[in-house]
Amino acid sequence: MHPDKVGPYLIDRKIGAGGMGNVYHGVHELTKQEAAIKVLPAAMAREEGFVQRFSREIDALRQLSNRHIVQLFQDGETTDGTFYYAMEFVDGHTLTAEITDRKKLPWKDVIEYSMQIAAALKAAHDAGIVHRDLKPSNLMLTNDRVIKLTDFGVASLFASARLTRTGGVVGTAEYMSPEQARGQKASRRSDLYSLGAVMYAMLTGRPPFTGASANDILQKHQFGQFDKPSRYVADLPRLVEELVCQLLEKDPAKRLPDALVVMKRLEQIKLRLEMIEHQLESETVERPGPGTTIMSENESAEWDVHHPGPATMVRNMIRDDVTSSLVKSPVAKFFDNIFVLITLLALIIVFGIWMNRRSVADPGEQLAKARELLARAPSPVWLRARDEFLQPLLDADALPNSKEEIDALILKANQFDFCRSLRADPESSKDEASELQRLIRRTFDTFSNGDPVAAREQLQSVRELAAQDSRNEYLSQFLVETQQKWDKEPLTVGRKALLERILIEAEAMAKSGDSVSIDRAVKTLTAARQIYSNDRAVTEESGRIDVLLKQLQPTP
Repeated sequence: MHPDKVGPYLIDRKIGAGGMGNVYHGVHELTKQEAAIKVLPAAMAREEGFVQRFSREIDALRQLSNRHIVQLFQDGETTDGTFYYAMEFVDGHTLTAEITDRKKLPWKDVIEYSMQIAAALKAAHDAGIVHRDLKPSNLMLTNDRVIKLTDFGVASLFASARLTRTGGVVGTAEYMSPEQARGQKASRRSDLYSLGAVMYAMLTGRPPFTGASANDILQKHQFGQFDKPSRYVADLPRLVEELVCQLLEKDPAKRLPDALVVMKRLEQIKLRLEMIEHQLESETVERPGPGTTIMSENESAEWDVHHPGPATMVRNMIRDDVTSSLVKSPVAKFFDNIFVLITLLALIIVFGIWMNRRSVADPGEQLAKARELLARAPSPVWLRARDEFLQPLLDADALPNSKEEIDALILKANQFDFCRSLRADPESSKDEASELQRLIRRTFDTFSNGDPVAAREQLQSVRELAAQDSRNEYLSQFLVETQQKWDKEPLTVGRKALLERILIEAEAMAKSGDSVSIDRAVKTLTAARQIYSNDRAVTEESGRIDVLLKQLQPTP
């Protein structure tokens, strides 16, 4: 049985389920907006780890706006303790279903879908977010063949120590990068490895590595060698295969540097293959005109060799590529021996077992090491104890009887981190140059604290001070560029959207004439007015709130 209503959404059917609860199709009772509602049941909400992951997904989606990423509408908690969020409803199916139905996707479709996935990853990475669980089941395909990236439940932030932990394996085994399989921190290139695995699955109908257990697959990602995609796809262009293999490099440094480069490479491959295909299709043979001496077959062949046309040149280029790819180097010949391969396989298995035993840390030893580090004088080593030992223990619930002690030690490290950030710099204003830097830093703090109007005014004043000295040429240019960027009002969009939604819902409640709804609308508007009363960025919205409050609370 599904709930009849979640928040303001009327539920009509269940459309999905997973480790983080269920997903339902719903319609907003006031705006009639169609949405997918992801619900974390009250039973799971009692587990702190689930709530953290659920909140993490909401925080990630809130920062993203891209055609190829599902859009977040709103989130909240119901009276029975159920957490939920509403997102864009995608009328389509998962990429997993597409692969299952079609077995193998044509390489042209794979290029098109991969360009869209890379665009989604670029948007996430530009916002400082690593997805960490890219896989076909997290990619929705609309009926218009548009890819939508979903499920940011295990996403991490580049700059966040709290959301990116070492020592824990996060992701899905079949599509996980080698560094994630080792429990190391995921990066943008980790997502690119997963993209390579998804491309491999689209081309061949199977992920690059399979195994009897997740641990087997993780070992293969770290030490195994996958079959080349061309083994399963005879007509696969060499350029496509090379890109997939580069993305699946075990060393992150050998992969492409970022999603934008992947997009550009895919565009180049697409254009080059289209050009070759077009030239081959348009290849024609000139027929001799009157008075033309007709060459013999041997002469014609000799002419074709010494005076090739464009299409012939393309044909020869493709033939040369194929021929060169079949020529084995001495190293390849050495490995093309069954006894050599068996010996190497045995060594890899032994090494993998040794590495696996070596990497599994005893929870008691981790806690003891954290105690020892936190017993030292306050220093950044406290943060290492928190990030490398204590937080992974807490996330995995490895020592339930020591949870209270672990919480206390983490709190101690957090307090050190906070106090360190408050430490004043006695050199912050010792001369004219450092005073300008202090003023600029204060301006940025004002902007980050949510008051862009005041920040812009401060920035303008600092610009005028800096411009008085010709030596501040670079600094003045930086301030000009910063002001231009701030003029786009990136920090006001969210609050304007929030107040707009509050106003729409309050107006609807007022029209209902129901006293309970009107009372609720008054409370909501009053709270919003108190919070944003001095915020000049939303003066217009605050004025509308005042007008609506007067209508709902007429003077006796």
